[in-house]
This record gives sequence, structure tokens and C-alpha cells, in this order.
Amino acid sequence: MPPATDSPRSGLLFLVTAPSGAGKDSVIGVLRDRGADLSFAITALTREPREGERDGIDHFFLSDAEFEQRLVNGWFLETASVYGRRYGTPIHQVRVPLLAGQDVMLRLDVQGARELKQRYPGVIAIFVEPPSPEEAERRMRSRATESPQEIERRIAAMHEYELSFAQEADFRVVNATGDLERVANRVWEIVTSVRRTPKRTAVAADLTPVLPVE
Repeated sequence: MPPATDSPRSGLLFLVTAPSGAGKDSVIGVLRDRGADLSFAITALTREPREGERDGIDHFFLSDAEFEQRLVNGWFLETASVYGRRYGTPIHQVRVPLLAGQDVMLRLDVQGARELKQRYPGVIAIFVEPPSPEEAERRMRSRATESPQEIERRIAAMHEYELSFAQEADFRVVNATGDLERVANRVWEIVTSVRRTPKRTAVAADLTPVLPVE
């Protein structure tokens, strides 16, 4: 029996990832505000909402127990433990719009992007780089949304494994300070360029939930 294949209308999956302080959330925010022709997947994480964040719109905010139960139930496409918290992508947030023919943009940490790129080489990984590690650290400290201890964990992760993902990503975009609109334009150019590629690789039919390790 031949392997399952996607329908011709199945969408493309774009991953946008970056170290902390590189600005991936800001870039995606610009595209969303512009009404970009994409479905933006919402991720889940185990922390309380920050000021202005809304459950089910910015993220799904779960307790550790809720996260674990949903993992057992096959709710996640990928999960990662990052900066002392658990993160995950609800599989329905990706698979449903892809099968409906919509291209999906998913923001996630480098661990999650690396896992998905290894499992599904057909996804398109876009790495947003800070202009320098020092500038990323300055941005983290100036936004004052994390404790000093968490900032140190994020800086360590950036140096230990996050910046190296630039060599594995399909595209790299440097987010220079004060240049957000240009960066968003570049990411959108990547999306439109990939859409025009004759041999587009869709992945919807291959997506399976990740389950707890026995």
C-alpha cells in the first residue's frame, strides 16, 4: 500500500523561532496586525498570563497537571521544557487548518523547532536572529517581564544551543533594533517565495501527536 499523501490543497507549515530577545513575537505580531493570509497557531505553556495576555488568544495557559494530562491524551504535536517551564503545540492548531488548505505559521522555541524539523523535514524553519547576543541580552533585561534568574537561564540557553540553530534553519533573518517592519517584510517575502516553489512539501497527513516517554 502506498504511503498516505496530502491532498493538493494541504497547506504549508512555517516555523518561526529565535533566542529570547530576538523579537520573533514582535515580528509575528506585525504580520497578524497586517491581516497576513496565514493561520497563526497558538501554543500552550505552564505559566500565568502576563499583563495584557489572553488565554486562548496569545497562548493557552495551563497548570503542570493540565499540561501532563493533555500530553497523555495526545493533545500536543511537540513539547519542550525551556527556561524552567513546559511548552507545547496543540496538534489541532496545526493539522486542522493545514488540511483545510491554509498555510500555518507557528512560533516556538528552538527546542521545539529543532524537534519538528527533524521529524518533518518538509516544514519551513525561519530563524530570527538578534543583531548580537549582547543586544538580545539588553532587550531581555529592558522588557522586565522575567525574573533575574529566568533571564540568566535564557541567556545560557541562547549561548548553549539556540544560536546554533541558525545553521539548521531554512532561512535566517536578522532583527536589527528599530527595523521591525523591514524584518516582517522579509519574513513575508519568504512565505510568498516558498508558496511559488513548484515542489512544495506539505506535511499535514504525516503529523502525529507526541506522547510521554515510558
